[in-house]
Amino acid sequence: MRGAVIKPSYLIILAACFAVSAALCLDRENKLSVQPAGRDILRAQSSDDDDGNTDNDYTSRETRTEKGTSQKIFREGASLKAEYSFINFNKDGLSVSFAMAEKDYKRYLADYGYSDADLAILNSWRENARQAAWKAVVPKGGKAAGEKALAEVETEYDTRLRALLHSRGMALRLGNKVECDIPLIVKRNAKLLNPLAMALQKVAVEKSYAEEDIVGAALSLVQTAVRYKIPPPIENGLHTGGLWPPGRTLLGGWGDCDTKTALLAGILSSWKGMRMVGVAVPGHYLMAIRRLPGKGDIFVRYEGLEYVLVEPAGPAWLEPGRVGVHTTELLAGAEGYKVEPFF
Repeated sequence: MRGAVIKPSYLIILAACFAVSAALCLDRENKLSVQPAGRDILRAQSSDDDDGNTDNDYTSRETRTEKGTSQKIFREGASLKAEYSFINFNKDGLSVSFAMAEKDYKRYLADYGYSDADLAILNSWRENARQAAWKAVVPKGGKAAGEKALAEVETEYDTRLRALLHSRGMALRLGNKVECDIPLIVKRNAKLLNPLAMALQKVAVEKSYAEEDIVGAALSLVQTAVRYKIPPPIENGLHTGGLWPPGRTLLGGWGDCDTKTALLAGILSSWKGMRMVGVAVPGHYLMAIRRLPGKGDIFVRYEGLEYVLVEPAGPAWLEPGRVGVHTTELLAGAEGYKVEPFF
């Protein structure tokens, strides 16, 4: 997960930074709670492949990654569609689909990420407001009154900046650092992903799955059928923070750790009572679900409760409670981890 630093004097400079700042730290523990493992933990991270499209070219294409796992992305009339086939942890072959009208999809993409033009407009307002405020109060109130008026403009500017970023799925953190607001993205996409979640629910009813099996089915989809690749930090003139919103991920066919986490959490949010948190470690992002840990499960604590870790990144096939070897090392590292609730 990546972000950008906004310079106070010139707001259109983009810089790479760590995903979640100290301001995001709602809960931090320096030690990882691990129950006695019943088996080895597999590494989940993957190197980038470079065969995905980044230019929104939805010419029909089909990709098969592993036995029983495939994705097909295509146009059908005025709609864009994606079909995914995968194997869940019950060893059942499952298929789901997702579609959006192309006109709705274009509006959807425009609502995520900010442009240099957006910031330039805001900067222009700021400069004009500063000049007007100074001219209005200094002749009568002097320099002190002018400085107070400028401070009020800066406060309004900060409010408008935060509102702009919030409207685009981003947030301003400490150090003028812009980051993707993953909990916000999850919340905004819950309704969009509900049909896909209900498709998984239908399969669960037909096959008499337990709640854990439903979670596993959604996780298998995101881990294995959605390929691992890092989205570009700028796409179609918009600064994205290197994260795609879930609809873009499904109709693009790939994403990285934070992108896939937002997708999985958005799907799971359709089930009432599902409590989830995002978990950030240096250079990586995953999530955890509220349930009592079983034997071998790796979990974190948030507000005194255990949350079992889930590794959406893939391509490794890791059940809830299992994460990659490198992720385990990061969680247990000196910097610890940071937790933020999705709901």
